[in-house]
Amino acid sequence: MTGVYILNSLLFVIPCILLLYLVFRDQIKVPRPPGVAAAIALFAAVDLLASQIYLWTDTPIQKALISIAAQLAGVILFTAASSYTFGQSLFIITVVKNYSENIRLFSYQIYFLSTGRFPKGSVSAISYIMAALSVAFFPLICLFYKKLVRPALDHTRSLVIWKLIWVIPVSNTLLYTMIVAPDRSNYAYFPKDAFLVVPALWSLLTFATYGILLRSVIAVSRNAQLREKLHLTEIQISAQQKHMADLQARIQETRRLRHDMRHHFLVLGNFTKNRDLKGLQEYLEKLSVYSILRPAEVFCDYPAVNALLGYYKEEAEKGQIEMTLRVSLYEKIPVTDMELCIILGNLLENAVEACRRMESQDKSIALELSMVSSALLVIMVRNSYEGVVRRAPDGTFLSAKTKGRQGIGISSVLDITEKYHGVSRFEYKDQIFQVSLLLNGAPQER
Repeated sequence: MTGVYILNSLLFVIPCILLLYLVFRDQIKVPRPPGVAAAIALFAAVDLLASQIYLWTDTPIQKALISIAAQLAGVILFTAASSYTFGQSLFIITVVKNYSENIRLFSYQIYFLSTGRFPKGSVSAISYIMAALSVAFFPLICLFYKKLVRPALDHTRSLVIWKLIWVIPVSNTLLYTMIVAPDRSNYAYFPKDAFLVVPALWSLLTFATYGILLRSVIAVSRNAQLREKLHLTEIQISAQQKHMADLQARIQETRRLRHDMRHHFLVLGNFTKNRDLKGLQEYLEKLSVYSILRPAEVFCDYPAVNALLGYYKEEAEKGQIEMTLRVSLYEKIPVTDMELCIILGNLLENAVEACRRMESQDKSIALELSMVSSALLVIMVRNSYEGVVRRAPDGTFLSAKTKGRQGIGISSVLDITEKYHGVSRFEYKDQIFQVSLLLNGAPQER
């Protein structure tokens, strides 16, 4: 019986390990394959040990405590091996544990429906049923993790909700261990009525709750990103409107100067005709200080980028911020105009806001935008700041506008950087914050 129980335990834990590796392998930070193999072996050993202890305990509370201890061990291992926080890892591990619990629950139900009785202890038939159900339902749980769990984590890593959301699956697994689990529930003794409906209802309640919860989290994240894009679009529209207004003003001024130039030539001709050199000299002196057309600032040959840079330079001037722009771009850059505007708009807006919050008058922003080669684009934004730079446990920067939230703008910048094989670097020292980006070549296929 012990051998069958060990087999059942392996059938419980192996799908969990395989699912975690398939969905989160790109987030693993331990050396592969030795580190991954060691973590998997340690996790399996802990689970088997807990299973043996679980087998010899009697009360639901003792079983719940052993289950929690084994689960926490897995969470600690996953947190150490991946880039996720403890709260996120606790949610990930507990949900996949709920999946294995439901597989075991359905296995007992199928056995009961087939034999008309409830198994006493571990039997080999349960192992066969669990193996078949694991193979049948693994694609569904894998799809659930890839379409809901992973997107929710990727888009909202630093939301405060991940410090609390783990309560739901942990409560679920506690209820399962103490009330619903086949070896501890009332229907283990009187299964005829309850056991026909409990597994299906429990699974439906469990994963419907998770699905609704994760979809809500993703929706909140997408709404925040849409608001960020709308905000950037409004800035670009304002920049373009300002650029068009400047062009229109220069057109009007050029027309006026053309009209006035004819009169100036007539006056100058009259002075020359009368050989009035003194009058000619005085008139030329007055004409030299006459209002002439102010040359438009052109930073690059890309109209949208040029307008955006002009907009933020004017914003900096309004805030009495010293701003220097060094732009050197080729005729063709390795990113789209829109993506470059997203990067520059977010970085410059953060820099301007950081300077505006400063009490000191020594405010400065420096932008360097250049191409090392036809495929390498370098972006560097450096600004002064005061106060403390806040970061989440996973290293992401938190917005100064909303407490506990990751800056959506920075997230957009990093997404584009990753898309273009890029490298990002954030440095802050001596009240100077610097963002350096290197974007390389064609975008990756996704």
